[in-house]
Amino acid sequence: MQKNILLLGLFVLVLAGCATSTSYVNYTVQRFPPKDELYTVNVYPASQALGAVKPYYVIGKVSIEGFASNGVSPGSLTNQAKEIARKRGADAIINASTEVFRYYYGDALLRFKGELIVYVPVAAVPSSK
Repeated sequence: MQKNILLLGLFVLVLAGCATSTSYVNYTVQRFPPKDELYTVNVYPASQALGAVKPYYVIGKVSIEGFASNGVSPGSLTNQAKEIARKRGADAIINASTEVFRYYYGDALLRFKGELIVYVPVAAVPSSK
């Protein structure tokens, strides 16, 4: 009996690992080295413009979705997007949003979208002399 419960628990963990669907679209053919796993990827909503304070290039768009009944939350989607950003060498995610689509049978589909950016190196920014 305990063996069956353990197997069921492992099966549920495997399903939870596959609870999301991910899509990434490159905007450039240029590749960037991945960031360290401890690198902090900032996430900026569409309502928060970065402006010209820190120039950047948009390198791609990420979309991740999953059902709440599978343990997906806005936080887990954001964390997964940050991990994708690190692997792609991005410095931050802009225009980020999470949508929730509620179904009549009680479940909800959550979808995170955002654009990955890399900051322009200081040497590449023209001086204003």
